[in-house]
Formats: sequence, structure tokens, C-alpha cells
Amino acid sequence: MKRRLIILLGFVTAIGALPVTQVAHAQEGRLTDPAPDLPRGTYLPPNWLADDQFLRWPYPPGDVAYTDLDGFRIKTLVGEVVAISRKSRADGNQYWGRIAGTPYERLTNEWTAAQFRRIGLEQVRIQEFDLPPQWFPTSWELTVSGGGRTTQLATAFPLYNSVGTTGMVTLEPVWLGMGTTADFADRTVKGKAAVLYGFPNPGGRGNTALTFGALRRAEQAGAAAILMIVGFPGNVVNQPQGGGTMPPAQVPVLMLGDQDGRAIRELIERRESPSVRLRLDVETRTGLKTANVWGVLPGATDENIAIMAHADAFFDGAMDNASGMATLVALAEHYAKAPKAQRRRTVTFFTTAAHHSPSGEQAGISWVHNHAQAMWAKTALLVNLEHTAQVATYLVGEAFITSNHVSARRWFVGGSDRFRDIVLKTFSEYGIALYSRPEGRPGGELSRVFTDAPSVHIIDHTVYHTDMDTLAAVPASGLEQSARAFAKIIDQVNTADLRDLRGGPVTNTSR
Repeated sequence: MKRRLIILLGFVTAIGALPVTQVAHAQEGRLTDPAPDLPRGTYLPPNWLADDQFLRWPYPPGDVAYTDLDGFRIKTLVGEVVAISRKSRADGNQYWGRIAGTPYERLTNEWTAAQFRRIGLEQVRIQEFDLPPQWFPTSWELTVSGGGRTTQLATAFPLYNSVGTTGMVTLEPVWLGMGTTADFADRTVKGKAAVLYGFPNPGGRGNTALTFGALRRAEQAGAAAILMIVGFPGNVVNQPQGGGTMPPAQVPVLMLGDQDGRAIRELIERRESPSVRLRLDVETRTGLKTANVWGVLPGATDENIAIMAHADAFFDGAMDNASGMATLVALAEHYAKAPKAQRRRTVTFFTTAAHHSPSGEQAGISWVHNHAQAMWAKTALLVNLEHTAQVATYLVGEAFITSNHVSARRWFVGGSDRFRDIVLKTFSEYGIALYSRPEGRPGGELSRVFTDAPSVHIIDHTVYHTDMDTLAAVPASGLEQSARAFAKIIDQVNTADLRDLRGGPVTNTSR
């Protein structure tokens, strides 16, 4: 029987703050929907498929032990986390999501703690940290005028760490393409708005204009502002950076969707004397708090399995990282059903804070790395749940094409050869598609702690850091697939001794 997933807006926890209604998300289609006969080059919106349209394969023998790890149930939890982001936007925030230091991050932490208590975990606590001063855009707007028309560019979104403007400024736009040195040749940029085009590489987290140094080139050429178009078909809102990973921009920088960027380019092409008017209000906020959330499921020994997921997000953040948060809760529910005597090792579940914002060495995952040596000394396995499932997507002409299967993942395994063999065999049994090479050094949250214990993660990453990262991009089948694979890895690790998993220093033995 076909099942339809009902995603609830709001969450039924002790905080009980939000109304229960359906979360609206991208329109779902069917495999049988015909493609319209449109002129070549016409933009065609993505056709996100309903969950019952996705390919599924039989699970391996013994999977009956994991039937409670149901993808539709996990996706319901994803929806509850996404609802917190939606509340942020509904409350009138232009800079919206589960952003570190905001009330919406606090709601996320309270949701997590309530879930841990409902499940029956012990030592549940919200561990607060002081955040260093935080860059925070409060309000902005961007219009382009020319040929007697003015167009509001709704996808404008400030690049992380951009400086603001002093009120409204009016500038002449200069088209610079990819922003290479050749693109800047014979162009006068000083005092103008440099318009750059960035191809996603491979997704919303980065683009070629950043990778090839176009932003710095425009600053050095004297640009008064920079408009950076992200090259996804359509009109995508994008925040590529986070966590202060690049030096602050020295001039105001706004990201733009492709259609909004095209509006500027076409005015330049038609020589209609275009001008852009922009305002970006930015402040530095101090005295903000963030938090990790902890819960413990005692086992028969003092050895440990650690399972973590980061909590904050830009926009809906359904994949990044509501998918990991939901999988964390689902695995806690699964293992809480077993009697303590049947759990060889204690399982420590925790979320980490300020993944997308600077947190310093004494907060978030850095605190865990620096101060949890007693836990790490007896940790047999660290599982990082980060972007656990995404629809496989493709860029075809003017279309962003979705599919009926789950994307291949970035991946990392760090530990002994025996541990590596357990992981890769299990991924194969559960049909987890992987990139042909592992990460040499893991990205994401694992990058700070992969040397602390035998560790593993898989990461999907095309739509993240964009407003395409909605529930429609997170397939229930992929959530189920990854949750069950992780559970089987945990159970197999619990048949091995700590020394056999570590195999000496904890390093990446993937090959």
C-alpha cells in the first residue's frame, strides 16, 4: 500500500510552542508527469517526487532488527526540526533559520532535550556556552533600474561576514563573468557594483567566484559593492559561507539567484543605463549563548559509542542538518528499546552548536574535542550524522533535474582495517552509494574530532546552504537506508574489542 507522509509544523514536546499544521514544501510530482514542450533554454522548475516514487532494494538478511528505523517516521522528525526554521521566517527575520545565538537555535536545543527525555535517556542536559561576537545582518534590499523599470531582486542575501552599507547606495553595475583576471581586463570597477557569476562546486556551499578569488579581485579593483550570482537554474537564495571560514568581505556582498542576476545582465546588454540600489544593515551582536545537548544510554560497560549531529542551519536546513538530528533521535529510540544488559557499551548522544558560526575553542565541537578526553579514551566508535540523505540531482541545460533515487555521498572512515571493512561491507549491503574516493581528511563536523576515536560519516551536499534544502529534497528511503546502515555498523562494532577497532593511532585507513 502506498504511504503518504504527513509532516507536522510544530513539535509535540514539553516546550509545545508551535501550532500543529502542515508544513508547505516544494510541490511534488510524479514520474509520469510529461515534460512540457517549451522553447529551448526555457527554465523548467524542479520536479520533486513524492516519497513513494523512490527506488528501493531489499535489505540484507537480519534487517528485521531495524524495522523500527522507518524512513517515514524519521522524515516526520525532520519536519519538526524544519518547523523551527519556518517559525524564524514567519516571525519576520530576513536572516532566518536555526542560527546560532538566536531563539530558534534555543528552540532546537529544547526540542532535542525533550526528545531525549521522552525516549528515556539519562543525564540529559543542555550545555550552554558563550559565543564570541557574532556577525548579524538585520535588514537589506536590492533593486535594479533601467529602461524605465525598477525590479526588486528578492533573492538577494548577504554573504557571511560582509560589511554593511551606510544607508541606501546607488551604483552602476559592471558585468565581470566568472571574475578571472581576464574578465577584469579593460574594465573599470572602481566605485561600481561588480557583478560576478559563480558555478556551484558542487553545490550551494561554494562556487567558482569564491574558489577562483573573484571576490578579492573585485575588492582590490576598488569595487564599491559585489553582487555574486549562484549558477543554479531558477532563482535560488544562497548563503555559501559560514563559520568565518573566509576573511571578512571588505565591501558589501550580496548573493543573487540566476534569474535576478540575469535581470541585471540583460539591462547591461541592452545598454539601458542600469543602476542598482542596495542597502545592507549589519551589526555585531555580543552576549549571545549557544549550546550542545547531551543524553546517555547506559550500557553494560564503561566503554562508549558516541553519536553526534550538528543543530544549527540556514533556511529550512532539512538536509543540513535536520536529517542528521532526526536520525540521531531515531537511533536513540531504537537502542533505548534494548535492555541495558544487551548493550555492550554505553551510547552517548549529543548535538553540537554553532557549526555555521564562529564559536571559538570553548564551544560546540571544539569543546568536545578539547574537554572530553575521558570519553574519547574508551570510545569504540564515533558516528557523525550530517546530511544523511538527499535526492540525487543533475544540472541539465536550463533545468535543475531531480530523480527517483538517493544521491551518492562524500564519506570518511577512520580507524583499523577491521573497522573499515565493517563499514564498507555494511554500506554495500544497504545500497549506500559512495564517491569513488573517500575524503582524505573529513569535512563537516567530523573534521575537528576524527582523530579522537574510530569514526565514520557520509555527507550529501548539493542543495545545502540554499532555500532548496527543503523536505522535498530529503527522501524517506534515504533516511531509512542510512539509519539502518549506521545501526548495523554500531551492532557489529559492539562485537569487536576496542583495540581491534582502533588498530593503533586513529587515522583514516580508507583506501
